[in-house]
Amino acid sequence: MNIIRGEKGNVTILVSLVFLALMGIMALVIDMGVVFAQKVELTNAIDAALLAGAQELPDDKTKARTVMETYLVENGIALDDVQITIASNGLSAEIDSTIKVSHYFAQMIGIETSEVTGNGKVVLGPASSAKGGIRPFGVEKYDFQYGDEVALKVGGGDGYHGNYGALALGGSGACVLLNNALYGYDGELNVGDTVLTEPGNMAGMVNSLSYYINNIDESFDDYSRDSDRVWTVPIFESLEVSGRTAVEVVGFAQFFVENAYKIQGKAEIHGRFIEYVTNGNIDPTLESTGVYGMKLVD
Repeated sequence: MNIIRGEKGNVTILVSLVFLALMGIMALVIDMGVVFAQKVELTNAIDAALLAGAQELPDDKTKARTVMETYLVENGIALDDVQITIASNGLSAEIDSTIKVSHYFAQMIGIETSEVTGNGKVVLGPASSAKGGIRPFGVEKYDFQYGDEVALKVGGGDGYHGNYGALALGGSGACVLLNNALYGYDGELNVGDTVLTEPGNMAGMVNSLSYYINNIDESFDDYSRDSDRVWTVPIFESLEVSGRTAVEVVGFAQFFVENAYKIQGKAEIHGRFIEYVTNGNIDPTLESTGVYGMKLVD
């Protein structure tokens, strides 16, 4: 009888130990799932902060940092747990963070917290492509400085063999040109692509374009990033061609459009050069023309 009772006692102890081991394993599995979820949330918050802040680079590093901090806080990340590093040239930014995640079940086996680390980096480079919203005007490559006033389309007498800066994007003719000028060409252009020039002064579009521009109540000193007065235009080595001719895209530039008007019946459009960051592809081998793409990297 004592032997039987002893065996029963041993079995009870063994079952208890196995049960405790299973409970410990379950606790770890559940809590590790929580840790993994927190890791994903932290990574997503860092990436979102980098992409939002990078839109203020390369010039306004202070605002870029502020935007990144705002995004992190809104996603529940304490700034004390974060280190933000922005390159001196403004062409990259990195965020590192370490947070502690409390365990619920693993505390029973003495594991109260785990550290979760997150890291992300965004780099800027010359945009090698642009998609949607491209205006049908081209400018010749030049070392533009912020705020420079540039003629996106010149008036009569300033062109070269009938060309005045207009481009035939997705089709030719005055109607296509006006629609692209008002709303932007919705296709994609890449560095190395060729497009056709649109000969003629196309002065008939000025009234509609001027009305459209002047009804956007923004100025060069105070405009939003998504303003319809902020235009992307292709850059070319030269537009000194005769008639309707193919020219090669060598880059992209961004301008705040100030006015469109007629001088002696000839159309002119002027804008001011700005630097701008898009979600486009980047090519570090290209010379910068003021439009940057951004990319998250490991």
